[in-house]
Amino acid sequence: MSVSKDLAHDALPRASAKLSVSSISIDDLHLLEKDLLFHEKVSVCFLLCRENRDISFIQQELNLEFRVHRGRAIGHQRAFDKSIITTWARNDADSKWREHLVEALAIVKCNRVLKKLGFDLQDIQETYHPLIDEFFVHVHPILKILFRMCEKMTSLETRKLIQHMRNRYDNCGDFEVDSEKFMELHLLNWISMRIISIGDEKGIGSYFDEIIAFLKVNEIDEFWEKLKRFTAIASDANLEERSPGRMKKGSPGKERKDLEDFFHMNSGNMGYVLVINQKNFHKESGREIDYCFLNGDLETRYGTDSDVKSIRETFSAFGFNVIVKDDLRSDEIICSIEEFVGKTEEESQSSLVVVILSHGFQGSVYGSNSIPVEVREIKDALCDERLSDKPKILIIQACQSNDDSGKGKLARDGPSRMGNLITAWSTVEGYTSIRHTIEGTWFIQTLCAKLSEFHEKEHFYDILTKVHAEVADKEGDSGETMQPKIDSTLKKKLYLYPMNNF
Repeated sequence: MSVSKDLAHDALPRASAKLSVSSISIDDLHLLEKDLLFHEKVSVCFLLCRENRDISFIQQELNLEFRVHRGRAIGHQRAFDKSIITTWARNDADSKWREHLVEALAIVKCNRVLKKLGFDLQDIQETYHPLIDEFFVHVHPILKILFRMCEKMTSLETRKLIQHMRNRYDNCGDFEVDSEKFMELHLLNWISMRIISIGDEKGIGSYFDEIIAFLKVNEIDEFWEKLKRFTAIASDANLEERSPGRMKKGSPGKERKDLEDFFHMNSGNMGYVLVINQKNFHKESGREIDYCFLNGDLETRYGTDSDVKSIRETFSAFGFNVIVKDDLRSDEIICSIEEFVGKTEEESQSSLVVVILSHGFQGSVYGSNSIPVEVREIKDALCDERLSDKPKILIIQACQSNDDSGKGKLARDGPSRMGNLITAWSTVEGYTSIRHTIEGTWFIQTLCAKLSEFHEKEHFYDILTKVHAEVADKEGDSGETMQPKIDSTLKKKLYLYPMNNF
């Protein structure tokens, strides 16, 4: 999808056309395997699994190799001379093994192997985005998340998870791998035992409730949220689509039962939409130390008024009370959110929506005084216990990158009480966000258009998924692209549509 060159580019590039894997020969794989350290080979093979046949074969072969290499320095020895990857590739019916293997090597950061195969690491990054958990091409989406979980968990957390599963399932104790360094082997064993499942190639039919429960109890929130969200998406994809419009035609008894899955939105009190519109920025005297990290002044966010107009028109049409506050200082941002949390509770409003239009960087957004506010603080204020049972929406249009480059008409927006909150980010962490200096941002404009089109037929999360897909498919004349992100702890489906009359 081509877009006007008046748009600013997000720093997330599209798949590189320069990357070619066709030169990899199956005869190369024997040398490739010999060049992998054992812990690298375990991780790569884990990511190569596609179906039960792969899982059974790879698990058996890696377990044998583990027994050969058992010892104190096991993680630092070269892999046993056994052609697991070669055999896997020969059994690939659709001949996509090259792309799948290169993606797995990139995720595991086997950069020396990729260089030996003749790849440019920048092209690899631009094609497979290995550090973005939600991005995948050929690797199974659940396996990528589980691998990243294994990579980030501490040794203590890993041992506790293994023990948790052994306490829960008696036959887990019979597994011969006794090292937490190779958590992927334990996961493959649990999949083979059908204790957990990755489902089909899209994750439909997956289940890993015990792992999710462990992550929640041990406050490993990042992966608890990702696996929980993925489970919800897979479950929705596996069920017949339902909507408020369809339910009107069903029997009264069934309608009432189905509505237990939805938040009840009152037509007379849909809720407030607080828009914090940061257009102009300044620096306060006497706070020079707070600005030492800024590379110059924050630029005026031309085009943001178009976003405000679209938000006001869209949400007002749904019955929301839209309040716009312009150019709030960093301290005023939290105070304004707290004010509307109180109003929402006192007036028995159905929900609360907060939209922040500003510059930003990783995990923060800027006040008009050029002082950043952490998104964590914003979530804390929004998720007041008084609103624990009400749906809350946080929409953030701001960069999540420290990258300060880029000029022209395409401008960049630069530098456990969280239940029932859905956060829609214009871009993933580490990247900039695109804003047309006249027409507004890709993200907000697409969001408002999709809400207007689908709000009576689909719930909010599914609409955000459509927004994600359309925005990710846009491309500016100079190759500008972006990748939105969704985080959700909603316990029910949220329709921006009155539900009290059914």
